[in-house]
This record gives sequence, C-alpha cells and structure tokens, in this order.
Amino acid sequence: MADCCSNFASLEEFLEHGIGYVIVHNGEIISGASSYSYCEGSIEITIGTKKEFRRKGLALAVASKLIVECMERNIYPAWDAANLESVALAEKLGYHFDKAYEVYSI
Repeated sequence: MADCCSNFASLEEFLEHGIGYVIVHNGEIISGASSYSYCEGSIEITIGTKKEFRRKGLALAVASKLIVECMERNIYPAWDAANLESVALAEKLGYHFDKAYEVYSI
C-alpha cells in the first residue's frame, strides 16, 4: 500500500496532484489504486491489494473508480504492468498489451 503515495513529498502534494481510492475493511486499508507519479495531463497508476483479499475483484473496483475519475478530469491514466496479473487486470479495463521489456530492481 505504500506505493499508493510514496512518490509524493507530502500529503499536501498528493492532494494537489494525486488521485487515489481505497477500500477499507474493519478500519484497515485492504486495496487501493492511486497515482504513483504524475505529470501535466497524466498519471502513472499503481494498485495494491493485501494478499488475503486478492482475487475478489477489489483491485478491479478501485482501478475502475480511479480511471473514471481520470476521464472526468481529462487526465490520461497510464498503466505500466509489472506482472502478468497486472496485465490481465489492465486488459479487463480496456488497455491493450503493447510489449514486454526488462526492468531491474535494486
């Protein structure tokens, strides 16, 4: 869930430039979709769901809400899938696979 706002220096910066939605269960955030980063007219989407709550449609719900909000604000919601599950979710939401590329993580 930290990825949902980790690239923003402060809450104020997120509120000014970010967009995000979460699902709360028993007072705990269990799924969220948010702008990982932003530039004028575009955001990069990040999504997370706690392991025990996956495969229940929660990521689909929060991602759908985020994308609709982006469309209403005339913001392009860029999706850069990190794994095959993310590709499948993106395709459910109307995105089309372009190409695979290598990513290195430190």
